[in-house]
Amino acid sequence: MTDYKTEKKFVVAADENNELYIFIEAKKNHPDNPRIIYDGFDHAVFLRTPEERIILDYINPEIRNELRKSKRIIMVETILENIKESYYVDMQIVDKIPVDWSKIGLKTWDEVALGK
Repeated sequence: MTDYKTEKKFVVAADENNELYIFIEAKKNHPDNPRIIYDGFDHAVFLRTPEERIILDYINPEIRNELRKSKRIIMVETILENIKESYYVDMQIVDKIPVDWSKIGLKTWDEVALGK
């Protein structure tokens, strides 16, 4: 995987049925076969289109287990406080995402929390 963008501001929320939503800033084009690759740790990769790879950076430890158990989530793209579009995204749970995060300038949640 190459050419990543990092989604620095995103929110993960759950509704009363424990369905997960991820809110991100709206993008230009409509997604094409979107999916999220996640290994249960600090980062996930959102494949919005075959050419667009977005890192969901520093996933809070409190939400990781719920995200790991999800088969799909609802992605909500927003412009300011308005919803541009929302759509289902399948989750692909893997043992380890094949990315050296340090080579693209990312740290673990623990490193950030401890100021390393």
